[in-house]
Amino acid sequence: MRDNGQRQTISLIAFAAVGLVLPLAMKARFAQHILIMVALYAALGEAWNIMAGYAGMVSIGQAAFFGLGAYVSAFLFVEYNVNPWIGFVASGLVTAAFGTLVGLPFSRLRGRYFAIGTIALGQMIKVVFENWQRVGAATGLMLPLVDEGIVSFQFHTTKLPYYYIAFAMLLAVMAFMRVMERSRMGYYFKAIRENEDVASGLGVNKTAYKLIAIAVSAGVTGMCGAFLAQYSLYVEPEYMFNHTISVTIALIAVFGGAGSIAGPILGAAILIPMSELTRAWLGSGGTGIDLMIYGAFIVLMCVYEPEGLMGIVQRANRKMIVRRERRGSTRCPNS
Repeated sequence: MRDNGQRQTISLIAFAAVGLVLPLAMKARFAQHILIMVALYAALGEAWNIMAGYAGMVSIGQAAFFGLGAYVSAFLFVEYNVNPWIGFVASGLVTAAFGTLVGLPFSRLRGRYFAIGTIALGQMIKVVFENWQRVGAATGLMLPLVDEGIVSFQFHTTKLPYYYIAFAMLLAVMAFMRVMERSRMGYYFKAIRENEDVASGLGVNKTAYKLIAIAVSAGVTGMCGAFLAQYSLYVEPEYMFNHTISVTIALIAVFGGAGSIAGPILGAAILIPMSELTRAWLGSGGTGIDLMIYGAFIVLMCVYEPEGLMGIVQRANRKMIVRRERRGSTRCPNS
């Protein structure tokens, strides 16, 4: 019988295979845009999961890292003509360093105080960029159009390359989390999440591992921001540091199931298309019906299924195992 690790590896390979062929069947530009957003927000949800789902530090200020990463890449490209791929890596490094720096005081906070602190951080960073003339202040930065190609990170005739880059980013994060889950670091994260005083008493350096979780989460989130900067070719504080992005990232992970690799993917696969489609179909009149439907759906899930979609999947899986065991005991009564 295959163990849980083997099943996860097989599931990851099957997911990669489906993800590679999916955009070939969905050729409309809007459909491919939705796929790109699903892959991007699934990666963002996984990054949030590292900090909150595994290490127990619930962040509602991921937009700070997201916007900072977008600005690092855009600024280097606009001001110094730095290749976007180098800017992409630089975004991850800068936001990881920034996450470590702000994580030093934040690692002392717990529970709701940590969440409130991250909200304040996001708003402070937004105000700074709104008034920083060197980076365009409130009007932001417009990235210049260049010849399309993988080197320039710009594609004007098709969205497919953007999708595959976002999907590759998601697969890389999933592979990292797969390794992390079975490593000492993953077990330490979970120990801190369950009871950090007990974990500290058992010899876990809680401050160091909290900083690692924040830095990795911030770095991945910053790279996702750099990707969106190249995809939209425009960055501005109002959008890149918007509190809605932070809330959406957290909702996707919680809705799908925090503390699991599959949870943010399930959450993004349902919530992002729902948001994009209701906005496209119902949002043009300015009535807000699209947002009401979206919000009502999330409220219902939080009330009736607080463990997220993964809770439903796990219960169904347990029922299947029980049925299989009962069927086996019926066939072999003496075994």
